[in-house]
Amino acid sequence: MLVGKLCSIWGYQAILYILLCNYELIYITSVNNPIVITFVIEENLPIGSEVGRINLEPNHHHHHNNKTNDYITFTLQDTTYFNFDKIIFNKLIVCKLLDRDIDRKLCSESGWPEICAWSSVIFVNDGRLLSLRIVIRDINDNIPKWLTKNNIEQPLLEIWIIENSLIGTIIDLPLAYDPDIGENSIIKYELANLDHHHNNTLSLFKIVNSPSPNGPIFQMIINGILDRELLSIYELTVAAVDGGGNRGYAKLIIHVADENDNSPIFQHCHHKTNNNNNSYINKTELIIGQSCEIIVNIDEDIPVGSTLPIHPIANDIDEGEFGHVTYRFALSAPDVARRDFKIDRETGTILVRSPLDYDTGGLTQYLFNIIAEDGGLPPLTATTRIIINIQDKNDNSPQITITPAFLQEDNYKSLIYKQNRTKLTNIDMMKSTLYLIENKSPGALIATITVSDQDSNENGQFTCQLDHTDELNLIYLRNLGKISVYQLCSLRSIDREIQPELRVTLKCEDNGINNKQKTIELLTIHILDINDNSPMYTNKRYSFQVSNNHRMM
Repeated sequence: MLVGKLCSIWGYQAILYILLCNYELIYITSVNNPIVITFVIEENLPIGSEVGRINLEPNHHHHHNNKTNDYITFTLQDTTYFNFDKIIFNKLIVCKLLDRDIDRKLCSESGWPEICAWSSVIFVNDGRLLSLRIVIRDINDNIPKWLTKNNIEQPLLEIWIIENSLIGTIIDLPLAYDPDIGENSIIKYELANLDHHHNNTLSLFKIVNSPSPNGPIFQMIINGILDRELLSIYELTVAAVDGGGNRGYAKLIIHVADENDNSPIFQHCHHKTNNNNNSYINKTELIIGQSCEIIVNIDEDIPVGSTLPIHPIANDIDEGEFGHVTYRFALSAPDVARRDFKIDRETGTILVRSPLDYDTGGLTQYLFNIIAEDGGLPPLTATTRIIINIQDKNDNSPQITITPAFLQEDNYKSLIYKQNRTKLTNIDMMKSTLYLIENKSPGALIATITVSDQDSNENGQFTCQLDHTDELNLIYLRNLGKISVYQLCSLRSIDREIQPELRVTLKCEDNGINNKQKTIELLTIHILDINDNSPMYTNKRYSFQVSNNHRMM
């Protein structure tokens, strides 16, 4: 128990919440509290912008490297996006462009896209640890727009509708693009610039916004009978509206085409029509119900190019080109689905196009529609919904970061030991070198060790332990988010003249059920000499003979 009290610096938790627009110096007066510091800033801050400042009272009770009592320095474990200023040591600044709309690694915590939070650990040169959490707020810096496949702005949209289509038929329309998140992104679609000249058009078409995990689906309902002989082309203006009121516009051209006999039918769908007050609705063209969904569960490590085990199949009873069915993404399919999957046009099979990494911010579920269309001009279509669930695999070993407690005063910095890494089966092996001053009292802090695992649930939980040793102790402190913090301390005083170094193995193993991953760290602790021995003569008496008149030099 004595060692635990000497080495541990933790007490209760304090949380400081500072807004960028009204930040202030943070004075931390208790040396025994683990501080969780949360800053809230906006994205797109210029590099070098100040996030906030920390003013920490010196800890006169720490038990290593007493020379650092007169000043406090901070070292950030992860300096990808933020770091401490080189002149004002307690000022945290931005060191990389913060764009939460496109940089998923910036939003490392769960809760994205509603919440974008980045977290890390701050090492203080007196042995204390601070937990840093920075919330990046989205700003409405994008206007919705429609894009082509080559990401070129497309202000003109065209669709074809068969004349005499059933009232209530729903037509998918192309989605607009807005990289902003949540309320700053697209919240609805609407018809724009309607006046008395458009009254007839308004009675024939109605825009609907169907909710989905990726934002509203842009669809149009046919409210009346379309007669090509009366009017073959309708021109409308549609708008995509974000939560800030920004609108992106496009012209929508509706072509009314000659009637075709039979549309494709998906084998897994129940093809029904419904008669309700002379309103006919083709269920396969509506937002698809449970009977017309395909649900696929795949592992996150599925190789690129793999074919999903289930895919939609549609039939068309017409002959020739009118019975030839091809497949494509619905216009409403989100960009992320098109990015990560592709559809074989002839067979409808779904192939993996990009790596699906559950652990590095990848999606856990994809939801999109697939269209089957025949060879008519324009083609008749059927729609089905695809749900792809991504399952976590235990494909990450625990990651160990070691920060030495003792370094030369003019060389104080965080050292992350990743050299000499060897990958064995489910094992990462690394070597690290640390230092301990000889004759230090038991409980002397040698290093602070942080461990994390990017996997989820049991696959991301782990235990760490040292091999058999009588000189060292590994003390668990607490969790800071997904990071577990330990301290490596001495169990007894070490005499360098007797034992010049210590060797120990640190093993961290996750709780994966079928495929455990482990990391082994080979630690060498060099015992640093202090001047604790006086000069000694090897003999108690020395005799010399000197001749007379010998000149002494």
